[in-house]
Amino acid sequence: MDVQKARERLFAKDETFGYIDRERAIDEFLAKGNVPENQGERYVAALEYMMTQLSPLIIGDDLILGRMAEGPLPYELEYVPGNGFSHVGNPFPPTGGRDGGHMNLNYASLLENGLGGIAAKMEANAKTDTQKKYASLARRAAEAVRGYAARYADEAEKTGRDRAAKALRQVPYGPAYDMFSAVQSIWLVQMILSCATGGRDFAFSRLDVVLMPFYKKEEEDDILEILTALCLKCNEIGGLSSDLSDRMPIPCTSTNNYLMLGGKGAEHALPMSLLFLKAAHAVHLPQPIPAMRMSKDSPMEWKLACAKASQELDGQVAYYNDDVLIPNLIELGYPEEYALNYTMSGCNRVDYPGHRSADGYHNTVGLFLRTYHQEDVHDLDSLIEAFKVNMKWEAETFEGCQLFDPEEDMHFFLESMLLRGCVENVCDLENGGQDMQTVVHNLTGMATIGNSLAAIEKAVYIDKLLTFDELRDLVKNNFEGNPELHQLIRNRYPKYGNDIERVDRWTSIAANIMVDAVRQMNDGRYDRLHIPSLYSLFFHHELGEMIGATPDGRLAGEAISESQSPTYGTDKEGITALLQSVSQLPHNKIGCGGLNVRIEKKLPDEMVVALVDTYFALGGMNMCLTVLNRDTLLAAMEHPEEYQTLCVRIVGYSEVFVRLPDYMKQELLDRTAVAV
Repeated sequence: MDVQKARERLFAKDETFGYIDRERAIDEFLAKGNVPENQGERYVAALEYMMTQLSPLIIGDDLILGRMAEGPLPYELEYVPGNGFSHVGNPFPPTGGRDGGHMNLNYASLLENGLGGIAAKMEANAKTDTQKKYASLARRAAEAVRGYAARYADEAEKTGRDRAAKALRQVPYGPAYDMFSAVQSIWLVQMILSCATGGRDFAFSRLDVVLMPFYKKEEEDDILEILTALCLKCNEIGGLSSDLSDRMPIPCTSTNNYLMLGGKGAEHALPMSLLFLKAAHAVHLPQPIPAMRMSKDSPMEWKLACAKASQELDGQVAYYNDDVLIPNLIELGYPEEYALNYTMSGCNRVDYPGHRSADGYHNTVGLFLRTYHQEDVHDLDSLIEAFKVNMKWEAETFEGCQLFDPEEDMHFFLESMLLRGCVENVCDLENGGQDMQTVVHNLTGMATIGNSLAAIEKAVYIDKLLTFDELRDLVKNNFEGNPELHQLIRNRYPKYGNDIERVDRWTSIAANIMVDAVRQMNDGRYDRLHIPSLYSLFFHHELGEMIGATPDGRLAGEAISESQSPTYGTDKEGITALLQSVSQLPHNKIGCGGLNVRIEKKLPDEMVVALVDTYFALGGMNMCLTVLNRDTLLAAMEHPEEYQTLCVRIVGYSEVFVRLPDYMKQELLDRTAVAV
């Protein structure tokens, strides 16, 4: 397998193309008429037809088989939720609140049972007529995928790929029997769900644990090649275009494949965890996105491997602290097994294998501003108390974090066969089949609020430059009329991220108010778990555009702070001060959140381990470390043709730098490169 040639094909891909066989099959299916009205029947009928029409395409020295034929699309497309595009009349609407994927799949069940075995479990569990009808849809779907795999097996035999042919006669319909068949089974299902039926961010969960039963030390070289092939395949889905600019006209556009590795519960799978990192190094592309679980008891071999990956894989790697997250999730309501096996779906959405969590983004800075401008707020104490009341109301009424009510008509989605509860209940995800309902509340702009509270205290109560109401009027008018004071507050007043007790205390107060407002919803009033997250994805730009100036000197329309990070450019005292500040946040109360740290030069791996260990010992929950030199970014902006493969960390994932929009390139330049 020639990795370099495979990389060259990916970068040369014409990303104006779409999945031509898919759209043609949908067009023909719809043109035949007699399309069932019921979503479940329509979905399975369309799947059965499509599985007979997709080309069993093999290119170059493909090892793991399964790819979509691409070409210019003569068909009219329309936008679908999840940032994708699909054929008008698409019979495969996105799942789970119509958000297009974003879930962790139970691949352990697939490898143990196969789709045919899962369908058999549904048939055995079915008691009511409705359940029996649903089980029959599952059986038809499994048989349709089986037929597609058989056609791929025929093509594999023609090209001398006997191992692939043998595997595809068995999987994914039946159980896997070795490492190759296991990875082949996972990939074909991943590709069908992402590209054929259509959705994005189907996470792999803890694939090192799932694949460990097939590991044999004497076969490590072969296993590494198989995992390398899987990593290459992940970059075929959605292409390499940016999620923030031009994208392929496909339903899974700009998908991300998240891969959780290591940590508690995976100690026995260390050989597989390490092999996955070696495969990621060999491929050196944005996908899949490794998320590294770590605890104080993790073996040094694992910590050093993570340190090397975090510095060499262009910001792909995120660290998660098991010693904080596992007890947090249990306290929030996760069963111990689920907490032990937590993983991430989407950039930073806590989950567990075989589950989909809903989420939403709160414009908490906008809420803070509305509170700040209330007529009955005239000092810091009344501002804090009013913000608590308003934040509680925001959490309880925010539509973006509400789950959709179960559908009344029978629905069917292939991915529901790999979700916990749907098999046991013989019921689809959209009919309420999964075993537990969870909602992640992403709370944005924490540093902007903390800096604002600190600025009010200093300008009004410490420096006594003006009254509370006078500062509020100045902020309301976008600081017009007093540019000297604006510059003083914006550029000279202390900010979060510099280990300054007063500012960090206010930021912690703000974060606690936001987090507690979500946690109080787990008091038994709701039939779902509400999980607080200090995270913004890239919405800190969009949310900032919606609101006026803030007391920290930020002007109307400017971006708010990102995730747990300081406002860009304001943390100036080095990484020790930064981590001391961030450690003051209520990490012991949240289920997700992100801290991006950029350093200018590579460090000894042992120093990175010490850095992460120290931060996690302070209670930190997450860190994404990127080695990124400012001169390199400037050179890539000036000569993009020379930096076509440069990948950078955006927020919870990485992308190719030269394919980003200009404002995001500038943001990466503006991020502080902390001194170590």
